[in-house]
Amino acid sequence: MPAMAHIGVGLAAKRIAPKINVGWLILASEFIEVIFMILWAMGIETIPTDATGSYSPYSHSLVMGVFWSVLAGGFVLWISKSQRTALIIGGLVFSHTFLDIIASPKIAFYAADTGMPLFFDRAQTIGLGLWRFETVAYIGEYGFVLLGLLIYLNERRKLKPSVPVP
Repeated sequence: MPAMAHIGVGLAAKRIAPKINVGWLILASEFIEVIFMILWAMGIETIPTDATGSYSPYSHSLVMGVFWSVLAGGFVLWISKSQRTALIIGGLVFSHTFLDIIASPKIAFYAADTGMPLFFDRAQTIGLGLWRFETVAYIGEYGFVLLGLLIYLNERRKLKPSVPVP
């Protein structure tokens, strides 16, 4: 559930990136979750529960958020040769880290969450903790998705060529 807001950011990005497929925009905003799932499947990172906080410093730490953003942006630049597209994709990947800083610790969803790690251990964490409160967390998650969807649909409407009515 806490990863829904990132989808809203990917949808809203259509406004600044009308030529990029919305699927790529959403993938970029959720890229850190994809990395997390791969690392979880390999047994390197753990899923948070109410009893234990997560251990996900290789996908969700501040340092690695910057790393994944630069890596994604560099890869897109190499493939597309477009600095604008690379900056948008890299920015969307970093938006995941930025939103997690605002939300963490996500106590409304995981009682034992201690926040987002700065580096590779749990000793130093960062976060404003807005998802500490259940009502704020649900409004934030669903609100981001709804707002992103509305922005996306508005942009789609603008992009469609108008057909004269006979």
